[in-house]
Amino acid sequence: MTRLAAVVGLALGLVLATACAPRPVVDRAIVARGGPLPGLVRESDVQVARGFPGAWQWRTVWAPPERYAWSIVTNDQPNHYLFDGAVVRAFVGDALVSEGAAAAAGLRTHARFVAVANLDVLRLPGVQVQATRDPAGTLLEVVFADRGDRYYVQLDAEDLVRRVEGPIDLSPVALGTLVASYSEPRSVSGRRLPHRIRYELEREPLADEHVRRTCVLETSPPPTAFASPGTVPACP
Repeated sequence: MTRLAAVVGLALGLVLATACAPRPVVDRAIVARGGPLPGLVRESDVQVARGFPGAWQWRTVWAPPERYAWSIVTNDQPNHYLFDGAVVRAFVGDALVSEGAAAAAGLRTHARFVAVANLDVLRLPGVQVQATRDPAGTLLEVVFADRGDRYYVQLDAEDLVRRVEGPIDLSPVALGTLVASYSEPRSVSGRRLPHRIRYELEREPLADEHVRRTCVLETSPPPTAFASPGTVPACP
């Protein structure tokens, strides 16, 4: 073997050792979890460190591609923030207090972050994924063509999501780069789902979420399910 051939062979070997085809990696991670998610409900106890520190309870509901509901328990009536994929609506109890597409920027970042962590959206057109082997498992770099949003998803040796990093808008509290670390996976409807999530915003602790109950929806709900608190799916 010539010196040039040896160098080329070594370079090719390094590429194959460090990189892998992105689509099969995403598919493999979804299989490792137990399959696709038609929708996901989480009911959680959360210790918040920034913005409004203290002990909170909330429920989040996600459905593909990026529909999202966030309901927060308060001393009075619960606050609901609903995103149907186009319009954000805010409710206090059952009373609508704001509505509009212009207000969707913040909650849209929540919906997309959760969608990335749930993986299924990574298989859609317009989402670019690069996969690289690293000591922890596999690192996915994800870029959305519509807004240029960039995320990093760390898969462990079992191809389960352990960490997601990406942009978030928590105005008026803060905005910047959010890191979510996922742990304590348990089987729910045949899927291995995390039951503890630690959040950091700009490298500072933000919240520690303990999932009391989670459930996988049997079918993906339509956008109209995210139009009012009474129509948002819940665990049985």
